[in-house]
Amino acid sequence: MTSPRISGAMTDEVRARWSALAKDRDDPEKGRPISELIKTNDTLKGLESQRLRTYCTSERMQPSRDLDRYGKILFSGELNMVQFDFLTRVAEHISIEDESDEAKQAAHKAAAQELYDLRWGPTKVPIYNLLGLLSMILPSRRTEYLEIARFLIQTAKVPVDGTDLSGTTALSQAFSTKPGLDFEYAQMLYDAGGEVNNRNRYGCTVGQEIVQVYLPKDHKAVEDALTAFRWFMTHGGSVYIEDTDGYTVRQLVDRGRFKGFQPIMEKEYKRRAARGDQCCNLCGREDVKLLLCSRCKKVRYCQPGPGRKCQKTDWPRHKKVCKA
Repeated sequence: MTSPRISGAMTDEVRARWSALAKDRDDPEKGRPISELIKTNDTLKGLESQRLRTYCTSERMQPSRDLDRYGKILFSGELNMVQFDFLTRVAEHISIEDESDEAKQAAHKAAAQELYDLRWGPTKVPIYNLLGLLSMILPSRRTEYLEIARFLIQTAKVPVDGTDLSGTTALSQAFSTKPGLDFEYAQMLYDAGGEVNNRNRYGCTVGQEIVQVYLPKDHKAVEDALTAFRWFMTHGGSVYIEDTDGYTVRQLVDRGRFKGFQPIMEKEYKRRAARGDQCCNLCGREDVKLLLCSRCKKVRYCQPGPGRKCQKTDWPRHKKVCKA
């Protein structure tokens, strides 16, 4: 069991550059100030996007300051305490007047929703994001944090698609190169229904973040980026989703000076092309139920569900060629 790798792709120098670009972040004549942006969850672009990005990359989780009682239970890594807390939450939702199976299921779901709604710190991280951060803050307890995540997924049934202030899910955080890589945790979240192509509030997927290598001469940063991009592509990543500025992963790769991503991208799309309508037209998955496009009846998409919006996500591209 390996520890998450901390990438060198994001440095103090890069953060300083971003901060300089957003030095007028509270100028009311140039969009909403950060004090307003942190109260919303809408998708941003331009200077507003840069303001929020700067804020989220500058703030840090401080357990002693940011964690409440339950957060400290998670920090302790004590699985039995997490289990007891969940049972207590379930019991609080059960009425002594109705102990039917339906009532118990509803109580279980309500308790799971409570945990799903929890947020911590200045960037409002949800429960699975917090466990990922704690694994980097205290690597010696990483095994315990993974066990807690497994309990929350398999037993408590807490959904894995919660997002922080930037719109980032725990899955996106786990296999991005900023701030770290943890493919074991990423696989756990992916298997639980995590969406690889989730778009954050900047309109970006993790793929768009990965291929922007800020330090091309940093061997470790490049190696991490290539490994993360390969994981992205082989787990259903799409290079055709536009960010709020209209750029796709493919455009960034084709126009970039660093060409290491191209062979990885071409290999996966060659595989998908060979499979034709036997795989999803967006993510390339074959191991799920696929539904035929009702209009052109030529391509298939993953059945919609938690974390699965392939047809809707691909429509801006597919509508250009979709004909009845």
